[in-house]
Amino acid sequence: MLFKRFRTFGIQTKGSFVARIKGSEAIIVLMVNCKTYPAVSKKYTETVCTGGVQPNGEFVRLYPVPFRFLDTKEQYGRWDVIRVQVYRDTNDDRRESWHLEPGTLIECIDKITTDRQKWEWMKPTVHHSTEAMNAQDITNGCVQIEPIELYYKDDPKEWTDSQKEAIAQGDLFATKEQMASLADRVPWQFRLKYREANSGREGDCKVLAWSYYQGLRRRMQTDPVEVALEFVSDRIKSSIFRPDRTLFGIFGTHRLSGHWMISSLYYVPTDIIVEEAQKAKALF
Repeated sequence: MLFKRFRTFGIQTKGSFVARIKGSEAIIVLMVNCKTYPAVSKKYTETVCTGGVQPNGEFVRLYPVPFRFLDTKEQYGRWDVIRVQVYRDTNDDRRESWHLEPGTLIECIDKITTDRQKWEWMKPTVHHSTEAMNAQDITNGCVQIEPIELYYKDDPKEWTDSQKEAIAQGDLFATKEQMASLADRVPWQFRLKYREANSGREGDCKVLAWSYYQGLRRRMQTDPVEVALEFVSDRIKSSIFRPDRTLFGIFGTHRLSGHWMISSLYYVPTDIIVEEAQKAKALF
């Protein structure tokens, strides 16, 4: 089991779970709505932030997840419904944040496939604006946005010394291919200039979605860098700059700075929202 090191030792410090909040353990079900591109961690080898929503409408942030080190049956996709054992951590007091319980499996129990089903899950996570979320001490949620410009820029930042050390040390349960992919940092970022539909506030954020950067890595294996960047950029644009789709940013705050970031983008066919509004109006 490639996840064994993490499950058994990875979240321990000097043999004890110093950050665990006693009594916070729980089993939760969530529909995965985003995965961010992984980073290297000396403590966890690889860290991926996973966002999702519970059946009661509450947002969940699972972090860290060494996704590429999971068993194949545990490697969930976007819109999969998973069941996980989790606990709270004193190092992250954001209400949506949970840590995976060591020694337990991630169970994929369902997959949401239609736009209407996805919207039913996602609708409770939609807020008026990021400012409204700030006012309620909410650090994860969706806000309707209008895309202005999708672009890419170079991101020359290198792995830190501790991250390079983690790569050099390797992992007892990892293959050479896994460690090679871990070391292969994508030196580019996709960014979106946008306007919040309700507040009018404009922003410019890096979009952290896993699929964008994995897609870029694959294209860069066969195409020149500029060709690969244009290809992925055009694919993103074609999916979000459409009048028949209503776009939402899945926003989350940085644990240390509190700044808002776009974890991923989510769209719903506009006719679903219009139909829903008409039904609500008819009731009154």
